[in-house]
Amino acid sequence: MKQRIAIVLGLLAVAAAATAVWWFGAEQLAAWNEKRSHSEATVPLSEATDLPLYIDVLPKVVELSGIRTADVKKPTRPRVLELRGQLNFDPNSLVHVHARFPGQVIELGTVPVTNPNSLTSGLMHTERALAFGDHVSKGQELAKLWSKDLGEKKSELVTSLIRYRTNRLTSRQFKKAEKDAAIANRAVREIERQMEQDATDIERARMTLLSWGLPKEAIDRVEADAERIHRDGGTRDIALENEWAQVSILAPMNGTIVEKNVVEGGLVDTDDDLFKIADLSRLRAVLHVYEEDLPFLQEMEQPVPWTIHITSRPEAPPISGWIDQLSDVIEPTEHMALAFGTVENPKRDLFALQFITAQVVLPEEPNLLEIPTRALVEDGVSSNVLVQVDPQRSRYVLRRVLVARRYHDVVYIRSPLTDEQKRQGLEELHVGELVVSAGALELRAALEQARRAGETKQE
Repeated sequence: MKQRIAIVLGLLAVAAAATAVWWFGAEQLAAWNEKRSHSEATVPLSEATDLPLYIDVLPKVVELSGIRTADVKKPTRPRVLELRGQLNFDPNSLVHVHARFPGQVIELGTVPVTNPNSLTSGLMHTERALAFGDHVSKGQELAKLWSKDLGEKKSELVTSLIRYRTNRLTSRQFKKAEKDAAIANRAVREIERQMEQDATDIERARMTLLSWGLPKEAIDRVEADAERIHRDGGTRDIALENEWAQVSILAPMNGTIVEKNVVEGGLVDTDDDLFKIADLSRLRAVLHVYEEDLPFLQEMEQPVPWTIHITSRPEAPPISGWIDQLSDVIEPTEHMALAFGTVENPKRDLFALQFITAQVVLPEEPNLLEIPTRALVEDGVSSNVLVQVDPQRSRYVLRRVLVARRYHDVVYIRSPLTDEQKRQGLEELHVGELVVSAGALELRAALEQARRAGETKQE
């Protein structure tokens, strides 16, 4: 029984197809025009003579073949430029921490931790050395450095201070002796010259320590120790002596350690990056722009608004922002320009080096019309549409159009056209016209069949 039903349905399908072919026969469907005017010509006049310019289809054939039309209209969706890139550290909130003089790290800064494995009272508070990802506050000690250069410069300051004070006492004695004619004036001038040299050495040592970032309080303590040594005949403070060549490296800002290149006992130089500290409450978006898209961004009013989406979190709400900088140099690796913008991150739920996309709504381009993608018929050489010029008679005309932009469901056609484009055989569409959105391929095939039949008759 099922086989009989299948055979009957197959015969009906064949009969319907045969009927459609009969209706679409070139002799039944092609309408002819003896000569097309110059204004309508899409091919040279000599080639257009006596060829079909349109095709008439009976209403029953339209219904049977499923031919449908759609309106030509103005663009209905915004013109969006999509950029891809990633979040990065804000260079204005990223600090490289260096040592101001070479030395050896004798101790790292610590942070409190909670040890859940304590066997005594449940939780035990301990400390551990600073590590990548730890948050630090401005002024917090990151490491202690033992530096021979620092110790020598402090000793140089102490020596200059003691020598200055000694020469000052000697100068007073010489001046008194000079009044009593017990000493030559030359000796007084020499001791005053030495005092001037001592003052210069003191100032040089003090300014060097300040330039190394040593706090003024620490320098004052060195000077007080020099005074005590001079007064007490060489006795030094043992506590100060133990810290003589030590200096603390402090965090210059609040932030997170995003790079750590130092260990306890390691030797460091002034060029070494000991730590990198970043303020992650503000990040920098870095996105790539194709060269051909650069003019669109450059022509827009600055700063350019954009909407950022996190690639790994498609459900997250978009982030609004601005392009505040466009690079003037093409990036050599990907050969693309870079667009930059600041992204606020108060909740710290965004991460540096996270992949993102950004969308920029561009100004609408003039002289564009929208049609369904299915209405476009292409043969590898030209893009064409079938326009229903006479709804009462189901009359369709083939027009060669200029495609400006494509989407998966609609195509943007450029219209009106320039005179040069018209001379190339392109034709315009107009708002409100009807284009075939279903059955266009079949109509195009029937029209080509009519063309070939016409060419055969001419021969």
